[in-house]
Formats: sequence, structure tokens, C-alpha cells
Amino acid sequence: MNYKLLTLIAVILFPLISWGQDITVNGTVTSAKDQTPIPGVTIQLKGTVRGTTTDINGLFQLKVPGNGILVISMVGMEKQEVSVNNQTTIKVQMTDEAVDLGEVVVVGYSTTSRKLVTGSVGVVGSEQIKNTPLRTIDGVLQSKTSGVQINQNSGTPGSAMSIRLRGGSSINASNAPLVVIDGIPVITGDFSQVGFEGQGINALSDLNPGDIESFTVLKDASATAIYGSRGSNGVILITTKKGQIKKTDVDISMSYGFQTFPWERRPKLLNAAQYNEVMGTNVQGIDTDWLKEVLQTAPTMNTELSISGGDQKTRFYMSGNYYNQDGIVKGTDYERFSGRLNLDHTINNRFTVGGNLAVTYSKNNRVEGDQSINGPLPNAIALPAIFPVYDANGNYDETGPYANPVAIANETVNQAFTNRTNGNIYLDAKIIEGLSFNTKLGADVYTLREHTYDPVLTRQGKKYNGLGIEGNSTVTNIVSNNVLQYITQINEKHNIDALAGYSFEKYARRSSYIEAIDFPNEDFQYITSAGTIRAASTSATDRGMNSWFGQFKYNYDYRYLIQVTARYDGSSKFGENNQYGFFPAVSLGWRLSQEKWMKQYSKLNDLKLRASWGVTGNDGISDFASLGLYSGGANYNQGSGIYPSQLPNPDLKWETTNQLGIGVDLAAFNNRLTVTVDAYLNKTKDLLLDRPLPPSSGFTTITSNIGELENKGLEITINTVNLNGEFKWESNFNFTMNRNKVTKLYNGEPIPEVGRGSNSVREGEAIGVFWGFNWLGVDPTTGEYVYEDVNKDGQLTDADKMVIGDPNPDFYGGFSNNFSYKDFELNVLLSYNVGNDIFNGMRIYAEAISGSDNQLTTVLDRWQKPGDITNMAKVGDSYASSRLLEDGSFLRIKNVTLAYKFPKSIVSKLHLRNARAFFTIQNLFTFTNYSGMDPEVNYAGDDNLRRGTDFYTYPQSRTFMAGLTLGF
Repeated sequence: MNYKLLTLIAVILFPLISWGQDITVNGTVTSAKDQTPIPGVTIQLKGTVRGTTTDINGLFQLKVPGNGILVISMVGMEKQEVSVNNQTTIKVQMTDEAVDLGEVVVVGYSTTSRKLVTGSVGVVGSEQIKNTPLRTIDGVLQSKTSGVQINQNSGTPGSAMSIRLRGGSSINASNAPLVVIDGIPVITGDFSQVGFEGQGINALSDLNPGDIESFTVLKDASATAIYGSRGSNGVILITTKKGQIKKTDVDISMSYGFQTFPWERRPKLLNAAQYNEVMGTNVQGIDTDWLKEVLQTAPTMNTELSISGGDQKTRFYMSGNYYNQDGIVKGTDYERFSGRLNLDHTINNRFTVGGNLAVTYSKNNRVEGDQSINGPLPNAIALPAIFPVYDANGNYDETGPYANPVAIANETVNQAFTNRTNGNIYLDAKIIEGLSFNTKLGADVYTLREHTYDPVLTRQGKKYNGLGIEGNSTVTNIVSNNVLQYITQINEKHNIDALAGYSFEKYARRSSYIEAIDFPNEDFQYITSAGTIRAASTSATDRGMNSWFGQFKYNYDYRYLIQVTARYDGSSKFGENNQYGFFPAVSLGWRLSQEKWMKQYSKLNDLKLRASWGVTGNDGISDFASLGLYSGGANYNQGSGIYPSQLPNPDLKWETTNQLGIGVDLAAFNNRLTVTVDAYLNKTKDLLLDRPLPPSSGFTTITSNIGELENKGLEITINTVNLNGEFKWESNFNFTMNRNKVTKLYNGEPIPEVGRGSNSVREGEAIGVFWGFNWLGVDPTTGEYVYEDVNKDGQLTDADKMVIGDPNPDFYGGFSNNFSYKDFELNVLLSYNVGNDIFNGMRIYAEAISGSDNQLTTVLDRWQKPGDITNMAKVGDSYASSRLLEDGSFLRIKNVTLAYKFPKSIVSKLHLRNARAFFTIQNLFTFTNYSGMDPEVNYAGDDNLRRGTDFYTYPQSRTFMAGLTLGF
């Protein structure tokens, strides 16, 4: 009897004893809406202070009693209580509260709910990315969000684009935004030493867009001040894909297509008979279509493989990519191999470690283009049709006024090889409830090798008996970020998020260049075989930056929001008296939709007012600008010598921009309509310009802080769900208007005409306005061009020049429409640009009616006798005038993608997770009055001043591509 009683007592008490013991619970918190992981969720043992928060993958680990109760809470989500019941694995799905705070976005060194953002932020997600065939990061972002202007300066494969956020904030310093990948600033820009004008090499081209989860664009000071001295031009945050807790997924994407020259944009040139008639020559039997000889239908392909998955402990994402693009101009192509590994590992409930590693190799074959008389495209346009491709002996004919473009395309070698390694490692530590520490160390190593060779088979090569160039550049950027963050909620009303951090960067660049001539023959193309070294140089640059930063965010009941940010930056670029700068910002938000008196408007889901002010800086100037420098080369009598080449300026400091902004966010009709409106006024002072010096100083200029300018504008983004049944239709429209004005220069002195388009900088005008003569037409009596005599002195002089145009658009943006019916999807993206002028520099020579260049067919309407009424004179001139300015406005059908998602019935039979086929057309058609090949290009690339000028520039291609994605 006693034995049975003891057994019964043991059976009753054992579960109670075991439940009272601590067990380790591993959990996952996801959204009930879309099953995505939710970071920053508070997990607390009820009745105690014991707790933790979920990491970026929605994971947590906590020791609790087996009979405990977990309280799961997060701002904007319904609080839950979950009984442990001795479970070691718990999965929680959270639903939105009546206070819907929207998606989580990356901002600076942390994340936040979209509807709690008080600054101006644009987000481009994975759905928008997948429908874009462009395989460069900046190309994918083009026309997707307001306030961001991205121009493809050239159609050269792998070429650089220019990116501007809210206009340009500088004249001489950089206007490019800071690009941050997974929390680490990366190397951007063109490091090429072999000049190809606007067809430079873009370091961003080496990064695979297929690895990107989302873009976050930080536009105003409240959002960018956390990046201090590099925030004036905005910040683009890129988040790459991560592994999730799931079975291992394998995804393959394959696409193949071809590119063509948009033939409706082809220059209309004289044939041989017309050229003979206009120019007075008499060559019979030859009528060469030079453009047809150098242009081609060019294949392109892309293949991507990714594997991702993970468990409670370890998550991973790995990918590989091969991309190849031949150019529509013969002799050009771009090839890229890339791989990525992203790894996250949870050690225990307090520590998570991980790292990202991306490796890329690319090869770029280029040809000289605009601003050259040794390029296939400009020479094919300029060379008259009366010259043959080959002579009677089958050799390249070189009797024309310019080098044979076919010889250049086939025989010259212009190769650029890049190797890039970009990676980081991190540690997340949860110190106590709500308090965490993150440290991250990143490195970006970019190596560019250029190899150029002109053999004697080309005109330029023959001139030098072979011409060879070798250039090498290695750029390294090492970054360390260390952030302490505290998140808490008091009485379920007061929400606090505070962080403080320290960061340092070390940048190094090493370059070498060597140029040689006199090679034995075309089979020897490396410098070691050259007879004469014509030029050689090496250079080294080292610089550093260290920074302290902090941010405090507070909201009361998700209604009243405030954010205060500050950063203290030190840079080796600036003078010893101003090496450090302080950059503060503050922003406010009021969510009116959370007020009780607004609940009567049932159709209104969200309404928020925002206001912000802040100061950001720009350190994008040349290194050592503040120092007194000496240069070599002052040699005498076979002895080396040096000379002072730059005066010091110990007071040189940052360009600073004061930014003021207001905004409205609205969502209505069950979020089927969302509208974001931003207005801003940015004033930049202490512009870094060259101040003239008296000749007695021995120097002509010294770099000083002496200029001011402003940008003001309006941005509108509208997202709509137009139809939501079996047939769905969603739209995104973005509009940007920016007005730029220079308000102060040294003694009011303008920066004179720069570049082929005669761009200028003048007080009261936008940066880069065109300065020249105002063309009035053609005198029907003399057949000569007539220009406005501004000062009425009867002569045409510099005093008659005036502002004749503006390369800056009145407004620009994009319009995207997504249609879906059952398993079919159609995406159409339109890009528009309105109100800018383009200087068509090609017309100086192609409408000269003199010299030896081929001419446009417009010269057939030239003046020939007194009384003729025409806009084409009997002979052209080379004046920079409004005659050569054209309206650069355009509406481009940027991308059309038709896709079919295979139904589950077929997918499951093939043992697939999903399958999707698609067909894409890029640059389908461009509506414009511009007569040149492409209204978007610029011969000087990403230059601050030489803008809006087309000079035989390589146009963008029209691309047709079909592909298939498979998920296993």
C-alpha cells in the first residue's frame, strides 16, 4: 500500500518539479501577414525582468522555467502571451495592432518601422528589382523612387552612371551619394587611368543586383546626418539577401537575349551621291555605310544560382553569377563573374556572429568614343561614304580624313580587368534586456588593371609604330563600426530607441601608369617588347576618418515622434584648424491618424506630418588640398629637383549643407492608396573653390571655402492598387522637381565656359548653365547665321554672350504599372525627363558644310541663293550658341516584362518549388524631339560642370531578353 502511494505521489509531483526547472527555449517570430521574420521583438518571462529581443532573422533564445509564460511584444504589433509547456522550440506569428506601423526599413545603423520614420526615405524592394533586366546596381534603381536622378551617360557595356539625390550640392567636390552595403561604405567611382571621357568604368558595375534584398534611399538631413561629413549628397543603403529558417532552397535564373541599335535614332547622314553634291567632290563607285560596318546585333546573357536556408543556429545565403554583355558597337563587351556568401550564426541567447563575403572578377573591352578621333562610332559618323573599308589589296583603307573605324573596332585592344573582394564580419551581443552592442569590421579591396594596345594596322598605331599602355590601380577601404543601442517601452506608451557609436575608416590607393611606343609588330603588345618608354608614373594616397555619432528616437503612443541625431567627424583631408566637424539634425512627426478625433474618417489608414532640419557635410575633395605640396620634375643638368606646387591652407574645412524639409505621408482605402509628399530647402556654404592669387605670390590659385548655393524642390510618390480581383493592377508614380541656384562666388566672378557645351557657373544661375550667343536664324540675303548683338555695338564679341540654356530638368521621374491575371504578370516602367537642354556638339561638324566630315541630311536644306528661307546657313560655324541647343525632354519606355508563373499542379510534378518564365524588352521606345542618338547621355560622364552635352556619344541599346527561373 505504501509503495503504491509513493508511486502515485511521484507521478503527480514529477511534472511539477520538471516544469520548475529552467530550460533553453529557441524561438522564431514572424509576421502573420507575410511570414517574414521580425527583428527587435521583446521576449520577456512574465512576472520577471528576464528577457531578450529577436535578432535580424527574428530569432531568440532564452532560459526560462518549463512552466513559464512568455510575453511577446513589439511596437505596432498585438502583444501575445505564450505558455512554454516545456517546449524547447517555439514559433510565434504576430499580427498588426490597430496601429499598423508598416514594413521594417533599414535606416543608418539600425532598423525602424516605416510609419515611425520622421525623415525623407525611399524604399525599393525585391519585387521591383526582379523586373529590371539591367545588371548594375545603379541601373536597377533608376526611375524607381523620387528625389533620385540616375543618368546612363553612355551605352558602353559596364560604363558609369551618374547619381544625384536632390540636385548637386557642390561645384568642385563630389556630388555622388554615399553607398553603404550591409552597413559598410563601399568604394565607388571611376579609377580608370586611360581616358575614355564619359565611358568610364564604374566600380558599382562589379556588384550583382541579384543579391540585393532592398534599397533604402536617405534623402534629408534627419536621415543622413548619422553619416555626417558624407551626407550632403544623400545615402543609398543596400541590404543583401540573408538565409532564413527553412529547408534549403535552390534557385536558378537563366536569361539570354540580344541588343540592337535603336535604328529610329540613327543619325541621318549623307550618302556618297549627296556628299558629292553638297561638298563638291566627285568620287564614284563607292558608297560605304560606315555605321552599318561598326554596329552589330549583340548577345547578352545572365545566369544566377543561389542556395539559402538555415535552422535556429545557423542561416546562410550563397550565390554565384555569370553575366556577359556584348556591345552594339564592335569591339566592346563586358563580362562578370561574382560570388557571395552571407552567414549568420546564433551562439546562444546573447551572442550572434556572422559575416558577408562577395568576390567579383570582370573584364571590360572598350573602344574610344566621344571626344576622340580614334573611335569606331564617332569616326563612322564623321567619315564620308566616299571612302571604302578596304583598299584594292584587302588592307584597311586609310585615305580618309579620319582613321578607319572598322580597323579600330577590329584591331585595337582596350581591356580593363577588375578584381574585387568586399566583406565584413560582425558580432551582436545582448547585454541586458533592451541593451545590445554590435561591432562590425569590413573591407573593400578593388583592383583595376588596364591594358591598351594600338597596332600598326591602325592609323594611330602606325603613327607610333605601335602604342601600348598599362595602368594599375589598387584601392582599399577598411571600416569599423561599433554601436551600442538601447530599446525600451515604458507604461506601453513611451517608446525609446537610443544608440551611440564610434566608427573609423582607412583608405588607401596605389596607382601606376606606363606608356610605350615602337613595338616590333602587332604580335607584341606588352610593354616589355617596346622600344621606347614614352611616359611613366606612380602615385600613392592614404587617408583616414574617425567619427562619433549618436541618435535618440522617442515616440508617445505611436503618435508624437521625435528624432535627434548628431555626428562628430574627423578627416585627414582638411586643414589642421578644421579637421573635425559637427553635424546635428532633428526631426518631428505627428501621426494624426492615431488621434481619437480622426477615427471618424474610416477610409483613412494613416496620416503623418513630418518636419526636419539638419546639417550635413561633404568631404569629396582631392586629398592634400589643405597642405603645402612640393612636386618633382624640376630637373636641371641631369640632376633631380623639386618645386613648391601648392600653398597650404590650414583653415580649409568641410562644405556644409543646412537642410530644411517638411513632408506628408498618407494611406487610405485599406492602404490601396499611399501618397508621400516632401518639400525641401538645402543651402550649402563654404564651397571649395579655387581663389585667384596675385602673380607675385608665385601661384595662380589656392583652394578656399568661398562659395554658396542652394537646392529647393518638391517630391511626390503615389502608390495605388487600382484593381484587386482576379485581375490585379498596381501603379507607382514618382515625381521630382529640383531648382538649383548658385548664390555666391568669389567676388561674384563666374567660372567661365567649360567643355564643348560651354557650361558655366554664375551667381543667380543653376550649376552648368550654357553660356554663348543667342542664335536668331539665317539672313536670307547673305546666307549667314545671325546672332543677337546684346550690347548693340555692331560686333559679335564675348560681351554679347548670355545664358542660353540649362542642362538641369524642370522635373523628372518614373511611372511603373504591374498587371497580373491568374499566372500571368506584366510590368511596364516609364522614365521621363522634362525641361532640360542638350548641347548637340556633333552638329558643329556634321552641319559645317565645310571641312571633310560627313554631313547630316539637314544640310540639304541649306541656303543656296538670296531669298532662301531656311535655318541652315550656306556654311556653318563653331560658335557655342543656342543654335546647337535642343530640347532634351523625353519619355522612355524603359522596361517591359511579361512573365508566366507555372501553376502548382505543374511545378509539383516536376519536383520544383516554383517556376517562372519571362520576356523583357528594355528601352523599347523613346519619345523625344531631340535629334541626337540618345537624350540621356553626357560626353563628360559624371562631371559636375560639363553637363548635358552630346558629342558622338555611345547610345543606349534596345534589349530583348527571355529567361527562366526555377526554385528547388
